[in-house]
Amino acid sequence: MGNRDPSAARPDSAEVRREVDEDTQIRPGSGAVGRLRQDARRNRTTVLRAARAVFRDRGLEATVQNVARRAGVSAATVHRRFPGRDALVRDLAEHAAAELTERFAELARTVPADLALERALRFVAAEAVATRVCAPDHRERFPERARALDEHVHRELHRLLESARAQGRISAEITDRDLRLATSAVAAAAAAEPDPERAGRAAQRLVTHFLRSFRSPG
Repeated sequence: MGNRDPSAARPDSAEVRREVDEDTQIRPGSGAVGRLRQDARRNRTTVLRAARAVFRDRGLEATVQNVARRAGVSAATVHRRFPGRDALVRDLAEHAAAELTERFAELARTVPADLALERALRFVAAEAVATRVCAPDHRERFPERARALDEHVHRELHRLLESARAQGRISAEITDRDLRLATSAVAAAAAAEPDPERAGRAAQRLVTHFLRSFRSPG
């Protein structure tokens, strides 16, 4: 991926002007500014969700037009918020990290610590399968970003591990290294099996295996 998507034509200038004009017609104090901001946030979230689905299906070679079609918006709308695929990938990674943090925090609040860790690991396993089309390309083209996302995931998992150990629900002998081994094995299983359903089952079996060895006896 370069700085620009060579296969994606720039949006028509008249189309861009129309959308900009719609924004500039909103005047402070009109009561519409809040609605505009809400619409902008909604559009951004819609585009990011569409980008996630498209990149998972097609890999990072998917075009901005592919994303726009999936989102049900114009290419101009996507370009106004994201200059190209690089910006989409960056913001998508940040969005995924924030979503994961929120999900894991909810688990920590609502279920026992060992179950929270198990569900978090199963979520990570499912994501490893879902993203395996684009993950290798992402690691190659954006190595620092990929490492940062990996470390973010691991930090969130480690918090759950520490909580489960503190409550005696996970063996005190289980270390950070064991957790990294588990996630590495799950990722390898997800990548090794060509069939996605089989890959999913293999990744989840590994989670089951590791959790059995993690839990405190009795």
